[in-house]
Amino acid sequence: MIFYKNLKKHKQTTEKNITFSVFGEGVISNEDDLISKPNECKVFHNFTLNDGSLKTGLGFKDLEVPSNRTTVDGWHTFDLEDAGITAIKDITMFRYRDSTNDIYYYHLYLVSQEDQVWYCLLIDTTGGGVINKSTTKVTDLISVIKYRIEGSDCLMYYIPTGMLYLTGYGRAFYQDVPAFLSCVVHYGKVFGITNTNRNELVYTDNLDIRDWQDDSGIVIEFLDDRGMFEKLVSFNDYVYLFRENGITKISEYSNIDEFSFDHLYTSSSKIYEKSVCVCGEEVFFATRDGLYSFNGSRVQKICEDYDNYFQKLDNMNCSSCCLDGKYYLATKFDFDDGLSVGCESSTSYTNNVLFEVDINTQKVDVLRGVDIKKIISVDTPFYSRVVACFNGTYCGHLGELVHNGKLFTENLPKSWSSFTTDLGYKGKNKKIKEIILNTSSSVDVEIISDVETKTYSFEGSEKEQRCSASVNGKNFQFIFKTTEAECHISKPMIVFDVIS
Repeated sequence: MIFYKNLKKHKQTTEKNITFSVFGEGVISNEDDLISKPNECKVFHNFTLNDGSLKTGLGFKDLEVPSNRTTVDGWHTFDLEDAGITAIKDITMFRYRDSTNDIYYYHLYLVSQEDQVWYCLLIDTTGGGVINKSTTKVTDLISVIKYRIEGSDCLMYYIPTGMLYLTGYGRAFYQDVPAFLSCVVHYGKVFGITNTNRNELVYTDNLDIRDWQDDSGIVIEFLDDRGMFEKLVSFNDYVYLFRENGITKISEYSNIDEFSFDHLYTSSSKIYEKSVCVCGEEVFFATRDGLYSFNGSRVQKICEDYDNYFQKLDNMNCSSCCLDGKYYLATKFDFDDGLSVGCESSTSYTNNVLFEVDINTQKVDVLRGVDIKKIISVDTPFYSRVVACFNGTYCGHLGELVHNGKLFTENLPKSWSSFTTDLGYKGKNKKIKEIILNTSSSVDVEIISDVETKTYSFEGSEKEQRCSASVNGKNFQFIFKTTEAECHISKPMIVFDVIS
């Protein structure tokens, strides 16, 4: 009997562990799948990336205000529906001084669907009442300007037929005045941009601009290609003019009619006027190719790790504000992932995302699925809030930004996605064998390979959980998803075999 040697080669398997230990690193969206690490995040929404884990993200609830300025308690919401307000077109915070009693009052003004101006008390002793300020309609509202005339704080609502002038105690209407789109008072002079000509800057030393006409002041023109005038900012002891494609610093000489103009920055992409916002010692703004900061002399691109977010924005209807060291930008973004989150289930949404940017760390939180019409900061000596009004389903709500993972009563779906990765073994066949993680709420882990796609579900627990898996392929993407409002996912580990 003859025995032959078995020359057939058997595939060998080697077990490897890969640990997703960098949830806290945020998004590295400007990298390519080919060079990314398996534990880097490509895209996420409605989670907060914090301390190496995924936690409850941003959300909105109905705005609550206190009833007592001394104790700052008795928090309650406003009875908008009782006032017959079913949709809100605009919101503006208004602070004015009662000179008789030497006290400041803080109001939130809003424009209803009937184009009437109402206001709410931000220290509210009425129990949630909403007060009609004027029966004059502000139809086709052009702009709202905060101003001060003869020692009195005021709001000026510009419409095509004139301007509604409101103070803490009175109101008036000025017929047929051009609309100021932006204006600042600087060293006793008014600099303004009107809707009559977006290529001219007007200025005057007459601070009472209630009955302004086109020939009331002096006009400055720039014969260059930096585009239309968009917004004026008084900042760092200078006036800065933001234009479609640039920033100009305006300096005054001793002579009232003499100025110097320093064109500090020229942009190859459009600067969006509604994104321009002063945040402490910097001004933040968005263009078609990213997010930028300006310190009075130098423009710097920021949050470059998130470029894939900020370079694909539709900013024509954006809104922005700044509060407590964070810049907020509500805008429209194509996530290009086939999902419909929140307002995206509608075919007519205007915006669908809110970015919260920490101006010190440049970390970004992403609230997806909310159609924000306007977002403002409400900053009083007693409390501060980010407040918004909305398009679509929630158009009748005043919302305050919170970390609750919900849009009013609706849980927001959350997702974190890795890049597509070869797990460090290019061209090798691999098999995912086990998923290990800690989670306080139910979560699905979807694994997409070049061969198959499978989803594994976990329930909330205080203990570490393990789930057997079987996913084959050479390249893999890992997606963590939950529909729970509150969540905390940490210490995920993928166990796999390399088949050689």
